[in-house]
Amino acid sequence: LGLVIPVTRGDEPRVLKVSWPDKANSHEALALTTWNGNGAVKLFAKDSALNALLLERLDNTQSLRNVAVDEAVSVGGALLRRLAVLAPKGPPTLDDVSHELGDSLPVRWEALGRPIDSRVFDAACAQLHDLGHSRVNLLINLDLHYDNVLASQREPWITIDPKVVVGDPEYGLAPLVWRCVDRIETCDVRRHFDALVEASDTDAELGRAWTLIRTVDYWLWALDKGLTYDPVMCDTVAHALL
Repeated sequence: LGLVIPVTRGDEPRVLKVSWPDKANSHEALALTTWNGNGAVKLFAKDSALNALLLERLDNTQSLRNVAVDEAVSVGGALLRRLAVLAPKGPPTLDDVSHELGDSLPVRWEALGRPIDSRVFDAACAQLHDLGHSRVNLLINLDLHYDNVLASQREPWITIDPKVVVGDPEYGLAPLVWRCVDRIETCDVRRHFDALVEASDTDAELGRAWTLIRTVDYWLWALDKGLTYDPVMCDTVAHALL
């Protein structure tokens, strides 16, 4: 949760973003500093005590959701790869994520009454087990999706509101796949997935594995929160990838 307020600094338009302290956004300033405006919104100042960021102002009326799906997929995939730079110290790694998911997924699945097709759930757990230790030290935006890419005068499209992890770029594909499904009534998940893999220059099998794992994780979270649309979307994505 956060508040974004248009402000000026001298004659320059800026936005002030004040967020509720949360594990998910705890490395946002570090990530923006690392990218330094390269495909991401520029950070001009921060106040860690207030969890406040002074950022460049973008066009919040124009996001990748406003363009055709195929174009959005191409731009989103390219941004995912562009943002995959050498990671600074601090953010969690995919090894940390894997260990946490390996422990939590079976517990949550049982607690919710085994709501997901066992074939899908078992495949995700098997993929998680087979991934092993990631030797990739890249900064990955794990929440890159079409609403979080805005138009600007500096560049055609710029990423905002990053949440980051260190590891494989393929981990970042999932939200872009999910948001293809909620944009059009009949979505060819595999076609859009393949297009994202090509645009992001990532590995298809590794991307499929991480997307399946993240989809099952999100599916359980959505069910636990009582959401209705998201579990259906996860079902569509998981079976298409399986």
